[in-house]
Amino acid sequence: MKRLEFLTQDDPLYILPLFEEFLRCYSGQFAIAQISCCRTMGSRPRLKLLKELLLLYRPLGFCRVLARLFAAKALSVLRKRPSARRYWSMRQLCRAYGIPFRVIGNPNDETYEKEMRGRSADLLVSVACPYILKKPVLSAAPLGCINIHHAPLPRYRGMMPTFWQLFNGEREVGVTVHYVTEKIDVGEPLLQEMLTVQPGESLDALIRRSKRHGAHCLARVIRDLDGPRSPAAAAAGGEGSYFTFPTPEQMRIFHQRGLRAI
Repeated sequence: MKRLEFLTQDDPLYILPLFEEFLRCYSGQFAIAQISCCRTMGSRPRLKLLKELLLLYRPLGFCRVLARLFAAKALSVLRKRPSARRYWSMRQLCRAYGIPFRVIGNPNDETYEKEMRGRSADLLVSVACPYILKKPVLSAAPLGCINIHHAPLPRYRGMMPTFWQLFNGEREVGVTVHYVTEKIDVGEPLLQEMLTVQPGESLDALIRRSKRHGAHCLARVIRDLDGPRSPAAAAAGGEGSYFTFPTPEQMRIFHQRGLRAI
């Protein structure tokens, strides 16, 4: 049974659904040494992030998002069982499944790397980890580190890939599982699949659906990894395109095109 360590961020809205699906379906197939959560969006300033989300979701949608977050905060104190229909926080989910959980800072810190080596995980799995991982962490597990990216690579490298796929009028969005290198989203791809965008589907609904599908993609890749490999950079057709957080003007265009964030 492979022993895994997950690096992610503390996001109850869009990251938690992937872990709910993964543990519901595959908790008996893998041993999980720890799920380590970084701060949501890493070191991005909180006030700047709030202003950006207000522009993206618009006032009514922003209020809905805040209501979800407050509900998650309040309900996450409840004790849940593995058979629960839904969870409200990563900590609550881990408690239900008996998985070690820890909030960390920058995973590149020497302390985290040493502690991770001590947990003897076979594979490090990044799920929206908001930091660029460095070589000491990437080499801490015998099978290396893989990441799940919710877009086809290398066409949609970078941040908020689902937003950019909708923005560009794609009829399908991708899910790519790939090796992690010290460059963003250029490691060797291990699996790539596409999901059809449903008519009128919002960004919010599409992200959550894509995350749940991604849990099954991750499980298939992890089962097939049977020995150490050397991650290759710039695979699958070169550098592709790199996208950053959308500007206010790009968010305005997104809405002008009749697209919905929520």
